[in-house]
Amino acid sequence: MPDSPVLPTLDLQHTWRDAVCRVRVFRDRVTAETSYERETLLPVPMEAVQGWRIEECDFDAVCIEFVTPDDVWRVLLAPSDEALADLALRPVLGAPLPPAAAS
Repeated sequence: MPDSPVLPTLDLQHTWRDAVCRVRVFRDRVTAETSYERETLLPVPMEAVQGWRIEECDFDAVCIEFVTPDDVWRVLLAPSDEALADLALRPVLGAPLPPAAAS
């Protein structure tokens, strides 16, 4: 029997005002893609991510911010997914950065 593909422990997708976003959390890595603030859907360069945090974006969306040396990549989620995303990301990426206003 062949090995089954590795499935993510969490797979969240959200479409918000024409932006398409997705974050997938595996036991040992995170992948994400976003079209928010981008011209097209792009993968977040996770190898360059130096930290992350979750911020409110609007009354109907929250952002996972992946901070790289050159940019901040925002992946939008439904507010109801915020706590679940936080719990899933911490074991893989470590503690989040302080809020943007405090940094």
